[in-house]
Amino acid sequence: MEKSLQYARQQADGYDNIAPTPLQGQQAWQFAQSDNFLSAEEAAAVMRRQLEPYQAQIEAKLTQLGYPPEHLDKLPQLKKALYSGQQTDLATIWLTDELKMEGRLRVILTENGPDIRITPALRSLTIPDEVGGVKLSEREKKELAEEGALSRPLLLADKGDYVPTYLRVDTQTNTVELWRLRPEMLPTKLLGIDLTRDQQLQLANGHAIRLSGLLDKQGESFTATVSISAAQKELQFTDISPIGVQLRPDQRYREQLAQNNEGAKTDLTKSQEVATGQTTVSHFQREQMQQLLEEKPDQNVSKTTKHHLG
Repeated sequence: MEKSLQYARQQADGYDNIAPTPLQGQQAWQFAQSDNFLSAEEAAAVMRRQLEPYQAQIEAKLTQLGYPPEHLDKLPQLKKALYSGQQTDLATIWLTDELKMEGRLRVILTENGPDIRITPALRSLTIPDEVGGVKLSEREKKELAEEGALSRPLLLADKGDYVPTYLRVDTQTNTVELWRLRPEMLPTKLLGIDLTRDQQLQLANGHAIRLSGLLDKQGESFTATVSISAAQKELQFTDISPIGVQLRPDQRYREQLAQNNEGAKTDLTKSQEVATGQTTVSHFQREQMQQLLEEKPDQNVSKTTKHHLG
């Protein structure tokens, strides 16, 4: 607990450069351990239930944008996203019978009922001075343009909570958006191993973690550094190394490799030496003799000599 509490305090310190009090650190950790918020799947299910009473209003608004119920039924992924409160992929939006645009749609609930938000697709990337109340520095603008996201999240308020929030470029619309990443949105099991609460918190807050015992599609274990890719909205794996992998030569090459392995000899080579009474010179030993000849030209040693040089 003490280790986790210290980590929470360090995280708070990293965001505002003001050392938190022990009480603030305790409160931060208790908040992080609470179950007051939902996973992405749970939040989508809750939103679907909340939108059910407003289905007629939503259908009327979507019809005005070119998506009447009969048309939306033919686009199940689009319909699922809309009625889950999630942003859709790029879609054609009809503003009037003659005027259309490309953009992404999202249904939200307001005090006056459901509303539909449109994020228009721009022809080129535009990075504003401010996004969602967050003012961007020139360095941050440059990082967004070059990397597609800021590497570290901000702690921004969301429904009474403070949530790790990444600024990222939406490549479909060429706009900058806020991506809120609660720790609960991360998997509890990753490629065969369980993620602890601490590990989820570290990942959500932009820290990389080193995991061992991950399993690939063939069931082979490997170790990797795992971190958040805000640009892709996914976990990324780097510094991958297999565990306990041993390279073994094919049977037909083992004897040759044994002869080349600094004088190592196979059973066949040894039996030939016993039968002929002569020592077999390996490839490595031959190279050593050649090197001696080059270094000492006054030594006259035949390249075909079979005697072992001690």
